[in-house]
This record gives sequence, C-alpha cells and structure tokens, in this order.
Amino acid sequence: MVELKSISKYFPSNGVMALTGASITLRPGEIHALLGENGSGKSTLMHVLAGYFLPTDGSILIAGKPRRFSAPGDALACGIGMVRQHPALIGGFKVWEDCILGAERQKEGTFLSGISPFYSPRLLKSKVREVSEGRGFNLPLESPTQSLTISERQKAAVLSLLLRGVKWLIFDEPTSVLTTEEKENFFKLLADLRKEGRGIFLITHKLEEALHLSDRITVIRGGIIEKTFDSKEASLEVLEKAIFQGSDTIYSTKMTPSGSTISSINKKPVLSVNDLMIKLPGATELNKISFNIPCGEILGITGVRDLGLEALELALCGLLSPARDLTMQGSISLNGYEILGKGVLAFRRAGGAYLGPDRLGVNLASGLPLRESLLIHAFRRLKRGIFLKAGPLTEFCRRIMDGAGIDRSPSAPVDSFSGGMLQRILLAREFAEEASLLILSEGGSGLDYSKRLELEQRLREIAGQEKAVLLISTDVHELITVADRILVLEEGGLKG
Repeated sequence: MVELKSISKYFPSNGVMALTGASITLRPGEIHALLGENGSGKSTLMHVLAGYFLPTDGSILIAGKPRRFSAPGDALACGIGMVRQHPALIGGFKVWEDCILGAERQKEGTFLSGISPFYSPRLLKSKVREVSEGRGFNLPLESPTQSLTISERQKAAVLSLLLRGVKWLIFDEPTSVLTTEEKENFFKLLADLRKEGRGIFLITHKLEEALHLSDRITVIRGGIIEKTFDSKEASLEVLEKAIFQGSDTIYSTKMTPSGSTISSINKKPVLSVNDLMIKLPGATELNKISFNIPCGEILGITGVRDLGLEALELALCGLLSPARDLTMQGSISLNGYEILGKGVLAFRRAGGAYLGPDRLGVNLASGLPLRESLLIHAFRRLKRGIFLKAGPLTEFCRRIMDGAGIDRSPSAPVDSFSGGMLQRILLAREFAEEASLLILSEGGSGLDYSKRLELEQRLREIAGQEKAVLLISTDVHELITVADRILVLEEGGLKG
C-alpha cells in the first residue's frame, strides 16, 4: 500500500501553501480518483508522490517503509510513475528510443530485464514493440517523438512506465483531449491494470468518469483533504457539494444546450474556408473543406484529431505551411485577408486569436518564468521601433493575471502552476487580443466545472459583440452546450 501522511507543501517563491496536512492511501488493485477545483492541490500532491516536489512536511510510506523522493527516478525505483497532462518526450529521438531511455539495464521483474548486459537496439526495440502491441497502443515506434499527437504521447508515457515495471501509476487529466474511441480504449487499459494488481491515482475534473472508473474518490479543497467517498455510495450531487462547498449549482442538470437564436443569414463572414485541400504522406487527406463563420456565431467542429482535425486546426491558425512533402490548396480568408500558408503572424494581423490543446508544447515555454510566455503577444502589440518600456509590459502581464483570477506573480516558473491555472491564464491572454475571430481547441481542457461555465458565458459575450468563435473539440458534449452549429470532420471531409 502507498500512504501519504500529513503532506504539506509551501512554495517560498510565491508564498503559496499548496498543501496542508494532506493524508491519502492507495491500495493494490484500486483506482482512486482525486477531485477538486483548479488549484486545489491535486496535482501538487501527486507530484510529491512522483518525486517532482519535495514535501515541506509529512511522510511517504511504501508497503509500510518510509521513503524520501528527491527526484522522479527515486519514485520509479520504488515502482511509482506519473503520466502528466502533457508528457515531455525528447525531440529527435525515435519513439522506441525515448521509451527505453535510461532503462536499458533494469532490475528483475521488469519487461526489459534480462535482455542483454550490453546495449542491443534490435532486442530492445523488439521488446518495446511487443509490449506496445500487446497493450493495443500500436505506436509508430520508428517515428520521431515530435511527430506524435497528444494522445500518442500519453500512450508513449504509459508504455515507458510499463517497461519499467511500475506498480503504482498516477494519471493527471488523461482523457481531457481524447476522442470517444480513445477514451474507451483508455478505460479498458485502466481496467486491465487494476486486474493486474496495480494501484492507480486518477486526477480528473470529470465527475461521471470518477464515479464510473474508480473504487474510491477523494475531494481536495484549498490544499486540504475534504473527504474520501466509496464510489458506489457517492453521486454527482454529493461530489459537487463537497467540491464547491454546497453550491446550489448542480452539475448533472446545469449543463444544457445554448439554445442560441443567432441567425447567420446575410451576416458578413469573419472566416471563409473554400475548397481547402491538405495532403501529407501517411496522414488523412483533407479534400474540398468549405465553411463560413459569420460574425456573432459560435461554430463547433469535431472529429478525430489524428484523422484530419489537427491538420485543419493548424492550417486555420497559420501553423501549417507548405513544404516539400506537404501540399495545401484552396483558400482561407480572415476578414478579407488571404492567410493560407502565410504563417501565424499573418493570422494574428488579420484579426485572429488562437489557443491550442498543447499547453506546454505550443502555448507556453516550459522551464521559464510565466512572464516570458505572456510577453510573446506584448512584443508584437507594444513594440515602438526597437524599444520596449517595462511599465506597459508589466501592466500587460498584470491584466492577464487579473483576467484569469489568479493572485500569483508572473515571474514564477511555468511548472509551478497547476494545469487548470495555466489554461485560465492562456485563455485570458487570448481574450486580451480583442480579435474578431477566436479559435479555441479543447478550450475546456483542465478546467473544473465552475470555470467551464465561466468560459461558456465569456464565449457567448464575445459572439454577442459581433465577433466569431470557432471551437475545435473532441468533446461533443462541450460543443453541444455552447455552439450554434456543429460540423463533423470525417474521412477527410465535412459530413454535416
């Protein structure tokens, strides 16, 4: 059994007490879900267990023996591994190489043990493929890591841990950007791991998933363990009250379709896509994609990210440019300006704002102070000649933090913020653009229920200002609650 006893964590860099006397246990063959609002301490507690953070106070016991983890490698040696929201893989490595990096010589009982006393690429690659296919991952093991989608990166992270023989796994918001089919496959993986006797901590904002998947559910509020429930005896209403301190906002009934009566007839289109064709070897070809978004409308597009949805998204916001093995034809017009293949700057100058699903890949510079990522837009908007004044830059950062409702210094490292906090900050950064078109991909990812409601309200306010919103999401329910129209991308075309 894994026991965390009276764990406290204080961050002196920003004066935040993230955890206070938190105690929780994990049993073999159990799925234990962690619920709580953004910034409640869920991820911090699990980062302590996984060796990313040293606790300020408290103790960790594995099978009754006290342990102290100074780094993730220490936790791995005790059979504990974490799949973070956005797994960081090493660019330039092949997928199979990244999965076994540092694990060429493993102790007995792991998948990689006993292969050879020397580095044998053939045998190692064969073993990685055997485990990957046996779990149904079917990852492109010979491809470079940077070519993987977010869902494939998650699979690679899980594969890496399984190859190391971990007995205790931590998943941080694992289904936030998965399609329905990918979620079902993930749920099956969890069930299989539980049957094998592995213990699983599952951090999630999705109450239905917690009730459906877990054996026990613990609610954390303000860095303090509020209560632990037996999943069979809990309900949506009970969990919501524990999370939101008895709020009368009921999770199971509040999420209703937008019921918008906005008419797009004769309204000027903000974005026009005509006969768009994208062809990339080994990927789903997009053919004759055409649609308009008039001002005042919220349009949703759903589909499978790996089967064209991601390519369409990147093309719309300027992150996909023609190359030797990439063909793009057709037209993308934003406020009358042709932007297809002209880059992100052309998209921004034409009046576009964009927030993608990869917080720590495209949207933020991990390892640097948050301020550095916030100033990306400030340089473009506030630069006068070759000079930038400190005052306007500081004010710009302050407005974004205030807009996100987060009382923290933007000079703090990106990695010290929770996933939900980062999503709120990024949303505030894009709202500050005052663009005529806002493209959000998986916009609700990492947000708790109350913050999702706030996001929905803000999007409707933007549409009410005669601007346009494009929501790209694999979560159909998210689109139904807020979008005026929903298009489905399937087999390289729009099906309705």
